[in-house]
Amino acid sequence: MKNYGIGKDKSPKFQRWTQSAVECYLIGCTCSKCYLYPVLKNKCKMKQSVIELVRQFGKPKVSNEGR
Repeated sequence: MKNYGIGKDKSPKFQRWTQSAVECYLIGCTCSKCYLYPVLKNKCKMKQSVIELVRQFGKPKVSNEGR
């Protein structure tokens, strides 16, 4: 019998900031500015991920190298 996640914590678990999460953070989680917007449109969940990453780890450490 399958559990289907009933009773389990559904909040995402993160271990670190990813490059795509940092890029999302840097554009203020504005989906229309994201390079993935044409593909994902209203399906993106990155904003929720960025909020959780800030909560868990604080703001990402961003260098100005290559920018």
